Amino acid sequence: METRAPKPNERGMLSYPRGVVLEVIRFHDFELDVGRYELRRQGRVLRLEKLPMELLLLLLGKNGEVVTREEIIDRIWGQKDVVVDVEAGINTAIRKIRQTLRDDPEHPRFLQTVVGRGYRFVAPITLVTDGRGAATEIPAAAFTAPAAAPQARAPSLRWVGMSGGAAVALLAMLIGLHVSGWRNPFQGTPPPQVRSLAVLPLENLSGDAAQDYFADGMTDGLITDLAKLRPLRVISRSSVMRYKGARKPLPEIAHELGVDAVVEGSVARSGNRVRITVQLIHAPTDRHLWAERYERDVSDVLALQSELSAAIARQIQVELAPRMPGTRASPGPVKPDAYEAYLRGRFAWNKRTEVGLQESIEHFRRAIALDPTYAAAYSGMADAYTTLGYLSYLPPAESFPSAKAAAARALELDPALAEPHASLAYARLYYDWDWASAENEFRSAISLDPNYASAHHWHSVYLTAMGRADEAMRAIRRAKELDPLSLTISTDIGFQLYYAKRYDEAIQQLRSTLAMNSSFPLAHLWLGRAYQEKGMYSEALEAFNRAGSVLRDWPVTLAAIGYVQAVAGQRQRAQDTLAHLKALSRSRYVTAYGVALVYAGLGDRERAFEWLDKGIEERTHWLVWLKLDPRWDGLRPDPRLAQLVRRVGLPQ
Repeated sequence: METRAPKPNERGMLSYPRGVVLEVIRFHDFELDVGRYELRRQGRVLRLEKLPMELLLLLLGKNGEVVTREEIIDRIWGQKDVVVDVEAGINTAIRKIRQTLRDDPEHPRFLQTVVGRGYRFVAPITLVTDGRGAATEIPAAAFTAPAAAPQARAPSLRWVGMSGGAAVALLAMLIGLHVSGWRNPFQGTPPPQVRSLAVLPLENLSGDAAQDYFADGMTDGLITDLAKLRPLRVISRSSVMRYKGARKPLPEIAHELGVDAVVEGSVARSGNRVRITVQLIHAPTDRHLWAERYERDVSDVLALQSELSAAIARQIQVELAPRMPGTRASPGPVKPDAYEAYLRGRFAWNKRTEVGLQESIEHFRRAIALDPTYAAAYSGMADAYTTLGYLSYLPPAESFPSAKAAAARALELDPALAEPHASLAYARLYYDWDWASAENEFRSAISLDPNYASAHHWHSVYLTAMGRADEAMRAIRRAKELDPLSLTISTDIGFQLYYAKRYDEAIQQLRSTLAMNSSFPLAHLWLGRAYQEKGMYSEALEAFNRAGSVLRDWPVTLAAIGYVQAVAGQRQRAQDTLAHLKALSRSRYVTAYGVALVYAGLGDRERAFEWLDKGIEERTHWLVWLKLDPRWDGLRPDPRLAQLVRRVGLPQ
């Protein structure tokens, strides 16, 4: 039987015998499934990011030959005068290959460094072709040029009629199709159906950890744009960020997030140029569906994100949401310095600490100063002020009006943004006590972005305050589907069970949250409140103290401690906590609601109502819970409490 060696075609690429399809490359106890784009060891899938995988394929394709760093740059990065820090990128990719293969650079079994030139793959490999079961074993040493090299045994040619040189040429050609074009030539089956997707944190290949904020910001932007794909379910940021730097197999990550597909990739930035490489993977099977590499100026990065989401939409055969009237078909250019300031702001905001939130506002202000028409920066500022207000780090009159003003300006500039609607709704709920307007804004946010987990989450808070418990639970369950690993959402399921007086269920839910992160303060706060209603005062105080160990001198925790101390009969300790709260109020905002609670626990009704009246004046957002909070049950016979409920405007 005659088998012809590959020959160059009219496009300069090698053609190969009809019907021959390379399936697996084997070396030692590893195998690289070319069609599925999967590296396995003894049947177990190993996770290797796209760039290291490309480099491994390139090295295998030139089995035994030196691959120079210049060739790596040309084949992997696409050009020799690339602007990114390719030296750091190559070193990182080589390191990851060695880590995955457990190869010692001093005594390599697989990957040898040729000092001053590049690298070569030195282990024998076996090519496994299509269903015929044929294979060709090719020792690497057979293709090395130096005369001093040890004589290698002749290749065992079990693929009848094909010489070792032809097999190597075929391997190089087949792998070259992957490395250069990334359009999988081995996929003959239709793409699997994708109903849910997660964007894993894009890897920072800049060689500078200080650039993490940029890679994280690109991840956020891609998530936001993909969330517009209907009816795709896209996992929110807080869940996917838990996998930053993780080395779990993709099927395991997919199972934990409950998704069909995963987007992963890398970002490299040098000056005002950005290169992003992404791939789409069918997560349960780890099957590679699509990949692409882009390079843009930073000013075009928003358009690039839209282009990426549209490309992924085509691959999974879903439609982008229709564009709102009056909005542009694609985002316009953004000033690089303004975009960088915005990304730094989001990076700081995501820390959710008082210092981080204040820092984020400064970055957003700088972004706005650089570009007064930058809607996303106003939206970020609205989110920051909303969070500062909810956590009682700023007085309500300072935080919520600032959030409303920023959100309103963001919507003037870009009415298609969902986030400002949600921030505006939050301020309507917690500061304006305008229930109808709050619900309208929440519904607008959800309509614009059904995948925006925070909109569903905050809407559930509104529904809880309105006494619509069943609707609230449905809303937060939807939020959890979109953000399954969110500690805040998991905590607020317990919060809802607490206000529904289902204390045992609340305790169980909050314990499960703390199993995910034993130091999460808000889970300890609400666990303590559930314990207090069960009369488990020592457990409640322990939980509050655990919260206080993370959020030191947080007035909300101190008020909770003072109340439990009072109802548990520890009156002097409650008085001491009360004195501490008042002293603290001289240097920072302390909600009047919290001071009133301690007085209520002590049985001092007059002082409790005096401080509740102050709460009305300062418009403390905690008054939204006046009707449901069981800690006020001792004051409910007093008509003054019902009058306060009416003043807040809560539905009767």
